Amino acid sequence: MKRVILSFIAIVSMLVMVPIAKADSDVTVYMFTKNGCSACEAARTYFEGLLEKDKDAFKLVNIEVWCGDDLTDPNNPQWILGSEDAYNLLMAAVEHYKLDANQLGTPVIAIGNYASIGFNTNDPSDITDAINKAKKSKKEVDVIKDLAKENNIELSSVIKDFGVQSCDKTTADTTKSSGKYDAIIIVAIFVVLIGGFTSLVVLGRKK
Repeated sequence: MKRVILSFIAIVSMLVMVPIAKADSDVTVYMFTKNGCSACEAARTYFEGLLEKDKDAFKLVNIEVWCGDDLTDPNNPQWILGSEDAYNLLMAAVEHYKLDANQLGTPVIAIGNYASIGFNTNDPSDITDAINKAKKSKKEVDVIKDLAKENNIELSSVIKDFGVQSCDKTTADTTKSSGKYDAIIIVAIFVVLIGGFTSLVVLGRKK
């Protein structure tokens, strides 16, 4: 019986450690954007280029703070605040990362403990370094997620698909869908564990 118990513990360790290691290696790139912002589009193109090379390198999340109700003249758009929660989350990030609020513009990019205002198309090496550093980290650092929780902001409600204005109601509910997926994995693990333990007990009694 002792051998059966030891075998069960070994199986549990193997099954549990794999999903934990995978979850801890996740990296999320947050972009606080303004609809029609050329720098935001440049950053988006850059990140999507990286994802084409490695689709699992990170998750790209768009939080649109401002949108325009008149984009016919790109030099004089009428920008309006699309989401108060998105704005409050942005300002919480600005304070946390100690960014210069007087120089605030879009995009604001946050990756783990790194954040920057704007996007340098000529030299995005600092962003690449931040992604690589976050990937090497043993534990995921998701400052924006933590800030949303601290400020009672439902993160899924401010996440938007690119091209969907915050003035619209459509959201990309990636947070909830991710949570459901995690729950399915956990249930599957427990089913396998129970089945494995039962089999080990039966085999142990037969011996």
